[in-house]
Amino acid sequence: MAKLQIPRILRSKKGQSVVEYILLLAVLSSLAFAVFNNRRFKDFMGGEKGFFLSLRKGIEYSYRYGRPVSPDEDVDASLSYEYQSKEHDTYYNKKETKSRFFGGITAYPQ
Repeated sequence: MAKLQIPRILRSKKGQSVVEYILLLAVLSSLAFAVFNNRRFKDFMGGEKGFFLSLRKGIEYSYRYGRPVSPDEDVDASLSYEYQSKEHDTYYNKKETKSRFFGGITAYPQ
Protein backbone atom coordinates (compact mmCIF):
# COMPACT_ATOMS: atom_id res chain seq x y z
CA MET A 1 0.00 0.00 0.00
CA ALA A 2 1.35 3.38 -0.97
CA LYS A 3 2.08 5.83 1.76
CA LEU A 4 0.09 9.11 1.59
CA GLN A 5 2.43 11.93 0.66
CA ILE A 6 1.40 15.09 2.57
CA PRO A 7 3.44 18.21 1.86
CA ARG A 8 5.49 19.43 4.78
CA ILE A 9 3.74 22.85 4.96
CA LEU A 10 0.36 21.21 5.51
CA ARG A 11 1.64 19.21 8.47
CA SER A 12 2.87 22.29 10.34
CA LYS A 13 0.99 25.18 11.91
CA LYS A 14 1.55 27.21 8.76
CA GLY A 15 -0.64 24.76 6.92
CA GLN A 16 -3.67 25.82 8.95
CA SER A 17 -3.29 29.45 7.92
CA VAL A 18 -2.87 28.41 4.28
CA VAL A 19 -6.13 26.48 4.46
CA GLU A 20 -7.85 29.41 6.20
CA TYR A 21 -6.71 31.84 3.49
CA ILE A 22 -7.94 29.49 0.78
CA LEU A 23 -11.33 29.21 2.47
CA LEU A 24 -11.49 32.99 2.93
CA LEU A 25 -10.69 33.49 -0.76
CA ALA A 26 -13.47 31.05 -1.68
CA VAL A 27 -16.01 32.90 0.49
CA LEU A 28 -15.02 36.32 -0.87
CA SER A 29 -15.10 35.16 -4.47
CA SER A 30 -18.55 33.61 -4.01
CA LEU A 31 -19.83 36.87 -2.46
CA ALA A 32 -18.36 38.90 -5.31
CA PHE A 33 -19.91 36.53 -7.85
CA ALA A 34 -23.32 36.87 -6.14
CA VAL A 35 -23.14 40.68 -6.08
CA PHE A 36 -21.82 41.24 -9.61
CA ASN A 37 -24.36 38.87 -11.16
CA ASN A 38 -27.27 40.44 -9.29
CA ARG A 39 -29.87 42.09 -11.56
CA ARG A 40 -30.27 45.14 -9.31
CA PHE A 41 -26.52 45.75 -9.33
CA LYS A 42 -26.40 45.50 -13.12
CA ASP A 43 -29.34 47.90 -13.46
CA PHE A 44 -27.68 50.38 -11.09
CA MET A 45 -24.31 50.36 -12.86
CA GLY A 46 -25.41 50.14 -16.47
CA GLY A 47 -28.34 50.42 -18.77
CA GLU A 48 -30.18 53.52 -19.95
CA LYS A 49 -30.35 55.14 -16.53
CA GLY A 50 -27.35 53.67 -14.79
CA PHE A 51 -24.72 55.20 -12.57
CA PHE A 52 -22.12 55.70 -15.29
CA LEU A 53 -24.62 57.40 -17.62
CA SER A 54 -25.47 60.01 -14.97
CA LEU A 55 -21.77 60.40 -14.17
CA ARG A 56 -20.97 60.98 -17.87
CA LYS A 57 -23.71 63.59 -18.22
CA GLY A 58 -22.50 65.40 -15.10
CA ILE A 59 -18.94 65.53 -16.40
CA GLU A 60 -20.09 66.77 -19.82
CA TYR A 61 -22.19 69.49 -18.21
CA SER A 62 -19.38 70.60 -15.90
CA TYR A 63 -16.94 70.72 -18.80
CA ARG A 64 -19.28 72.76 -21.00
CA TYR A 65 -20.59 75.22 -18.41
CA GLY A 66 -17.65 75.45 -16.02
CA ARG A 67 -19.69 74.67 -12.89
CA PRO A 68 -21.18 71.59 -11.22
CA VAL A 69 -24.67 70.39 -12.09
CA SER A 70 -27.47 71.62 -9.85
CA PRO A 71 -30.28 69.16 -9.01
CA ASP A 72 -32.98 71.34 -10.63
CA GLU A 73 -31.06 71.64 -13.94
CA ASP A 74 -32.35 69.86 -17.07
CA VAL A 75 -29.06 68.37 -18.22
CA ASP A 76 -30.31 66.91 -21.51
CA ALA A 77 -31.81 70.21 -22.67
CA SER A 78 -28.72 72.15 -21.59
CA LEU A 79 -26.33 69.86 -23.45
CA SER A 80 -28.38 69.91 -26.67
CA TYR A 81 -28.67 73.73 -26.79
CA GLU A 82 -26.49 75.43 -29.42
CA TYR A 83 -25.36 78.92 -28.49
CA GLN A 84 -25.48 81.63 -31.18
CA SER A 85 -24.70 84.66 -29.02
CA LYS A 86 -22.62 85.83 -26.05
CA GLU A 87 -25.31 84.54 -23.69
CA HIS A 88 -23.35 81.38 -22.95
CA ASP A 89 -23.71 80.49 -19.26
CA THR A 90 -19.98 80.11 -18.77
CA TYR A 91 -19.31 83.59 -20.12
CA TYR A 92 -22.30 85.66 -18.96
CA ASN A 93 -24.39 85.08 -15.82
CA LYS A 94 -27.90 86.47 -16.33
CA LYS A 95 -28.81 86.34 -12.63
CA GLU A 96 -25.85 88.49 -11.57
CA THR A 97 -25.74 90.42 -14.89
CA LYS A 98 -21.99 90.13 -15.16
CA SER A 99 -19.34 88.04 -16.78
CA ARG A 100 -17.56 85.22 -15.01
CA PHE A 101 -14.27 86.40 -16.50
CA PHE A 102 -12.30 89.38 -15.32
CA GLY A 103 -10.08 91.98 -16.85
CA GLY A 104 -7.87 94.82 -15.78
CA ILE A 105 -9.36 98.08 -14.44
CA THR A 106 -7.28 100.13 -16.82
CA ALA A 107 -6.33 99.33 -20.37
CA TYR A 108 -2.99 97.70 -21.05
CA PRO A 109 -0.26 100.13 -22.20
CA GLN A 110 0.49 100.03 -25.88
